[in-house]
Amino acid sequence: MRVLHQVHACKEQIVDRILIVDSEGTGLIPGLLKKNGWEHITYRSYDRNLGSGANLCERLRLAAAEGADFAYAINHDGSFDAKVLRSLVNAASSIANLGVAYPLGYLTSIGLYNVTGTRELPWPAKLVARAPTGPLLDVFWSSSNGALYSMDPIKRGIVPWEALWMGWEDLEYGWRLSDHGYRQVIVCEAVFRDNYEYKKTRLTRVRTKPAWRTYYNIRNLILAIRHSRNSPLFYAVAAYRFLLECGLILFARENKWKQLRLLCAGASDGLRGVGGQQRSLDHSIA
Repeated sequence: MRVLHQVHACKEQIVDRILIVDSEGTGLIPGLLKKNGWEHITYRSYDRNLGSGANLCERLRLAAAEGADFAYAINHDGSFDAKVLRSLVNAASSIANLGVAYPLGYLTSIGLYNVTGTRELPWPAKLVARAPTGPLLDVFWSSSNGALYSMDPIKRGIVPWEALWMGWEDLEYGWRLSDHGYRQVIVCEAVFRDNYEYKKTRLTRVRTKPAWRTYYNIRNLILAIRHSRNSPLFYAVAAYRFLLECGLILFARENKWKQLRLLCAGASDGLRGVGGQQRSLDHSIA
């Protein structure tokens, strides 16, 4: 709801229509829309938890069905910035065969820029102290939060993979866009401030996340590789990340044995091709 207030507080008329996809909606958002008399908003609530994969897919499908050329995707924890969006739109309008225009992620808690998507292999995050100097940076993928998606791939049936449920859906979709010849770029002047917190330990900085994300992180990475990059090299990187996560759990994370069990279960399910929501997990935030 915070994002809705940010959009309506903006004096620049840059957004034509707002599409909201809600999982197991409580009625708070429709109440807010009615209370403020906000129009030009399409609201959809689903009786199941879509997760980030299906939620992104539904947003893009709805935007394409309503005749949009581009869809600006913001997650519930993102922020609306008209200047960032204008920079993305200006860049996108001049790029042929564009798949996605991404903002440049800036991690506020550690003061670094995220340029991980410049590498096709899913190595751990590539973070740099200085922003890239050029206007555009070609990438294989980047975060969907704050990204401007072209509707051309969607209309051709190239959509995010819903089975990933929570995590790596933007990586896997980026790989497929590249396979179909679509260009993806980071617009370097469109800086998106990512407020995700990092916990500092004696050895390193560890991104804070609920324990259940450990399961999906490794499972979905393996599923993404099975689906779009089925080669020994990519599996080797996944194995490296599995071992790296083991080390982080043992030396830097809490709930060690629980997270180790989740990590092993996620790797096993990924190798067996098990997707979707794992309903036996506790998906609470804590």
